[in-house]
Amino acid sequence: MNYAITFNADLSGGTSGMDPKLGHIRGKVLDMDGSGIGHSRVWIRETGRCAYTDGNGNFVLINVPPAVYSLIAESEGYAQSVLTDVPVEAGDNPGYLFVMYPHYARSRVDRRRGALAFQE
Repeated sequence: MNYAITFNADLSGGTSGMDPKLGHIRGKVLDMDGSGIGHSRVWIRETGRCAYTDGNGNFVLINVPPAVYSLIAESEGYAQSVLTDVPVEAGDNPGYLFVMYPHYARSRVDRRRGALAFQE
C-alpha cells in the first residue's frame, strides 16, 4: 500500500501562468527511503491532466478547475499511489506528498513503518 499526506505548499516562488480563479496543486513523490523520485507522472483521474516530477520528485499542477478529484502518482518500478477525494479550491491548495513502494515490496510493507517514514 502507498501513502499520501498533505502539507502546506509554498507557492510564493511563483509559477508563470497561474490563474487566481483556478486551483494550483504542488507536491512531492518519494520512495520508501525518503528520496525524491524523478520523472514520475502525477495526474488527475477525472480530467487526465498530468505533470511530471523534476529530478527531486517535485511536481505542480496549475490552473485546475475547483472540484473534488483523485490524484494518482505513477513511476516505473513502483506501485501506483492513489489519493481520492482531493478538494481543489481557487488559488493555493495544500501540497501532497506521495510515498511510493517498489512493486516487489508491496506485500512486505508494514503500514505503520510506511506511515512513519515521511514524518521525519
